[in-house]
Order: sequence, then C-alpha cells, then structure tokens
Amino acid sequence: MSSTYRSWDEREADAEKTRAEAAKLQAEAAAATQTLDAVAARTETEKLAEQVKQARLLKTLTAVEDEAADDRRHRQEKRREEQLDRGVAFKQLVTTIFILGLLASLPSLIDYFLDLRAEGKPDTGPAWYLLPVPFFLELLALTSVRGTQWAVRKGFARWPFWILTGVLAGFAGYINGTKGAELFGPIAGTALAATSIAGPVLIEIRELIEARTAGDNRSAAQRAADKAKARAEAAKAAKQRKKRQQQDREREALFPNEFKEYRKILASVPADSLSRDDAWSEAQVAVRFPKVYDRFQDLLALPGAPARPVVLDAAWRDVEGGPLGTTAASLARRLQAEKNLADVLQAAEYTPERVAVEHLLADLFPDRLGGEEGPAGAVPGKGPQGPSKTPGALGGIEKQPVGRAPRKDATEPLREADIEAAKKLRDAVPPAQFSTPAVAKLLGRSKVYARRVRDAVQSEQN
Repeated sequence: MSSTYRSWDEREADAEKTRAEAAKLQAEAAAATQTLDAVAARTETEKLAEQVKQARLLKTLTAVEDEAADDRRHRQEKRREEQLDRGVAFKQLVTTIFILGLLASLPSLIDYFLDLRAEGKPDTGPAWYLLPVPFFLELLALTSVRGTQWAVRKGFARWPFWILTGVLAGFAGYINGTKGAELFGPIAGTALAATSIAGPVLIEIRELIEARTAGDNRSAAQRAADKAKARAEAAKAAKQRKKRQQQDREREALFPNEFKEYRKILASVPADSLSRDDAWSEAQVAVRFPKVYDRFQDLLALPGAPARPVVLDAAWRDVEGGPLGTTAASLARRLQAEKNLADVLQAAEYTPERVAVEHLLADLFPDRLGGEEGPAGAVPGKGPQGPSKTPGALGGIEKQPVGRAPRKDATEPLREADIEAAKKLRDAVPPAQFSTPAVAKLLGRSKVYARRVRDAVQSEQN
C-alpha cells in the first residue's frame, strides 16, 4: 500500500475543512462587500451634505452680495438726490456756460475795439490801446456777479449789482450782436449777443435760488409734502372765506340793521382783535338794547377799561339792573311762570313746602327713607304721582264701604320709635311744614297712620 493513501474519513475531514474555509472566506467577502457598501453610502451622504452646505453658503453669499448691491444703489440714489437737491449739476452747467460765453464773446469784442479808428485821422492799424477794454468789460461783469454773491451772504441789497450786471451784459451783447451780424449775418449776431447775456443772467438766477434755499434743509419729499399741506390749507382757508362771505350776504339780507352795526364794530376795533361771532352778538345788543350799548360804549372809552364781555355785563347792570340777559319784563315773566307752577302743584297736593320737606327729610333721615322704592313703596325720581286711589290714601277711611271693618293702620298702637322720629321732624322744620304728608314720608307709612302720629305729637306738645 502506498504511503500517500488516506482513508475515507481523512479525505472527508479534509473536504469538510476545505468547505469550512471556503464558507469563512465567502462570509468575509460578504462582510467586506457590506463594509464597502456602507463606506460608499457614507461617502455619498457626506458628499450630499457637503453639497447642501455649499448651496447654503452660496445662498448666504448671494444674499449678502445682493444686500451690498442694494446698499450701494441706495447710497448712489441718495447721493444723486442730494446733488439734485443742491443743484450741483445746474451750478456746474451755469459755470461752464459762463466760461464758454466769456471765451466766445471776447474775440468779437476784441475785434470790434481793435477795428475802431479815430475820426479825421489816417489809418494807423489796429487800435491796440483799446485792447484792454474787452477784458475790462468782461471782468467788470464777473465782478458784478461776485458782488451779488457777496451781498447775498452778507444780507445786503442785491439790486445795485443786478442793475450793473444787466447794463454790462446788455452793452457787451449789443456790441457782439452788431459785430456778428455785420460779419456773419443776423443769426450769428444773435448767438454772439446771447454769449454775453446768458452767462451773467444764469449766474444771477443761480445766486437767487441759493439765497432762497439757503436755510432750507428739507428733502425733496419733505418739500413736496409741505407744498401739498400748504395747498390743502389754502383750499381750506378759501372755503372758509367763501362760507363767511355767504354768511355775510345772508346776514345783510335778513338783518340789515344788525349787519350795519356789525360792520361798524369790526371797523372800530384792531384787526383780528374781535371775532366775527362776538361782533355779531354785540351788534344784536346794539340794535335791540340801544341804551345798554350806549352805556357799553361809554364804559369802553374809559382809560383802563377791562375786557369787552366784562364791560358789557357792567353796562347791562347799569341800565337794566340785573345780570346780563335779565330785564324787568323777563323777570316778571319768570315770577309769573313760577307762580303758575306753584298753583298747579298746590292743586296736585305737591306744594313747594312739601318738596322742601322731602329734601330735608332725605338729608336728615337717609337710612329711614332709603330703599329701592323709597318711603311707602313710592318709586323715586318719578315726581308727584297725585292722590293715591288705594284705601291707604288720604281720606281712605271716609271712602270705606259702610259696614266694613276699620283699617288696621287706624287702630294699631302707635310705635314709640315713630313718635320720637316725628318729634325730631317737628323740632327741625317750621310748624307749617310739620304736616301729615311729611310724617308719612318720614315713617314710610300711610297718611292715616301718619295723621295719628302727628296728632299725638302735637297733643303732647300742647
């Protein structure tokens, strides 16, 4: 038997070992594959997270850049608005126009003065001795413009410099226009005349605008809002003025005498020292109470006179004898009306004395007279209710049917507390006011019971 011979068990054991190693290798390979997949997934997740982070950073950076661009545009717009508000471009253009006009007008002026010749003398060439004259005229115009600027800043009058600027600009414009028209025609003459006139005029306009807006620090929006407000106030004032004029026309048509006095009063006082309504009230007094108004004018003319309402009140008292608005006739009417009212209340058994007693009782015995319905079940605040129609009213005994049992309040014993309260009322009021209704009001009982209490107190006093 060969030495390499192995038994079946050995070969089976080796095969089993080989299969186990193969399974182990396969498991390790699967685990490695899963590990690689997990690493790949984690890497992909990290890559996505990084992309999200970069997208967020890009978004934030874009927002910051947009905000910076908006700020830059806002600053540019604000600077442009400020420049427009200060008229920077207008001032620069005016200065440029003035310089260009000076350069354009000088050659024509120089040519004009150099071409001048003395009358009756031979031609000796250009008049060089007149060469400084054009520069003199232009510098004199510039000096006049600068003088206007100085006058504006010092608060001096500007019209002398305006006159000087106008005369010099007009003189130079006339020379340039004449010379230009002679050499090149009327259009060129007009253009050359404008070069001497437009520049100084624009400079003066610029100085005038600066002087008008020197103390104005408002923005364009504020000025527009102020102008709109001023227009609204002007429209409102015009509407009020029309209403006053319409009212004056109606007053003049309906009350001619009062309106005449009203105009006289407004004309006799300082402007805006007396309102239209107060003047109209005085005019009505002047027409309806001429004696009072004459006295009012006499007192008002005295040195150191007080205010007009005080003087009018004093004049009324001097003439009518009472407070302002009260005359003898009006006082007589008032007294007669009070008498008529007292008669009506007396007929309703609600005399002024009873009213006074009720008020006094309310002050003396607030607890006794309190309650939601007041004494004897009367509802407060409803005024006189007239005679009661219930059996407990005054005269209830006489109105009882024949053969009926007497009322309880006519036979029940008198309470000592009620008698003491009635004594206090008797001592507190005049005898005429110590009446059955007053006692009934005090005790909160019927008039039958109150009459018995009043009689007992009076008999005890006697």
